[in-house]
Amino acid sequence: MSKSNIGNSALITRVNRGLVLQAVRALQPTYRAEVSRRTNLNPATVTGIVADLLELGLLREIAGDTQPLGVQGGRPPMMLEINSSARKMLAIDLEPDCIRVGLVDLSMRLIDYNEQMIDRLGEPKHVIDQICQLSKQMLKSIQPSDIDGAAISLPGLIDRERGVLLSSTNMPKWRDVPISSAVAEAIGVKPIVERSVHCAAIYEDWVATDEPNSTKLILSLRTGVGMSIMRHGELYVGSRGFDGEIGHTIVDIDGDLCECGNRGCLETLLSTSAICKRIKSLIKAGRCGQVKAAMDRGEPLHPGIVYRLAKEGDPDSAEVVATIGRYLGIAAANMVNLLAPDSLVLCGSIDTADELILDAIKTQIDRSALPKMREHLQVRLAHAKERTSLLGAAALVARDLFALPRLRYPGVASIEPASTV
Repeated sequence: MSKSNIGNSALITRVNRGLVLQAVRALQPTYRAEVSRRTNLNPATVTGIVADLLELGLLREIAGDTQPLGVQGGRPPMMLEINSSARKMLAIDLEPDCIRVGLVDLSMRLIDYNEQMIDRLGEPKHVIDQICQLSKQMLKSIQPSDIDGAAISLPGLIDRERGVLLSSTNMPKWRDVPISSAVAEAIGVKPIVERSVHCAAIYEDWVATDEPNSTKLILSLRTGVGMSIMRHGELYVGSRGFDGEIGHTIVDIDGDLCECGNRGCLETLLSTSAICKRIKSLIKAGRCGQVKAAMDRGEPLHPGIVYRLAKEGDPDSAEVVATIGRYLGIAAANMVNLLAPDSLVLCGSIDTADELILDAIKTQIDRSALPKMREHLQVRLAHAKERTSLLGAAALVARDLFALPRLRYPGVASIEPASTV
């Protein structure tokens, strides 16, 4: 047999195995017959692949309580589900003011988690040392063979091949930092790197298995503002991997100076520093008394205080949150008019305010987006909110186990499985 045929056979096996894993993940618990129906693989092929995956520990069997569709009589066959504990991923999320590290299983459940606040104006080496310390501490609880891989969610522009953070507007000292190799030296696993807004989109696509053919617009409000687009399960990536910098679209040509060097960027209204600046101005004017009281008790000024107090009914804080939602809604409405997505997903530092910001965004979209563009639009919060990018980093690693071919759904053509003929 030629090397070419051997390579093709290995590729076919990998694609079909990934297709079965993908089907089980989307349908679980499910039967072999349903996997065959959804993937177009013949039953014998599915049976063989399932046997291999059971032996590898990636699948497990559970007792079925009903017969598969179209089968009558006899005892129900065993059902299949992903063995979530078979693989673990180390996920790292670097945000300008916080680092998060998590140990994640194949169900995207956090087994262990820790976070630390950082100084976004500080030296990269100190932050990387903190990341390495948290990571090493977390990995002590498991065997090295249990780790399937690691990934880092990064703010700003990156070089994926080299694992380098090229620049981050909100972290001015981070220029050409080889973060992947630095972490790899400490933990013995070389992490892959991806932009935080992309990680958020990857996680949303991972968990929304019932939306395989939709166009999602993910809007992230963290230290800055980012956007990503997921269409039919494929992430849109711009030239050289750069895209989604909606925070640096100009909304006021005579506006405040942005940290990127331009004036009037959206982030001058919505970034953490911009929100804190607005709160200080209101306090100076004799308003936001409850925020000032929280600061007098020792709480550092942060949008999270305002989100919490708005939820508790403080009118001044609620006004600030409504303004944040209004500006985010204007940005979202512009994107809706441009792209007409099926859904708009909000993620980031909004855990406390959640529905308050979401309602303000919906109201602004209704005012500003063209009726036909928003007619069937779903606007919702991300499944994991603040931890979306962290879990997206884990999903980035896990995706290697699950092949890219799409499942068949009513009214949608499927990609056929690979043939061994």
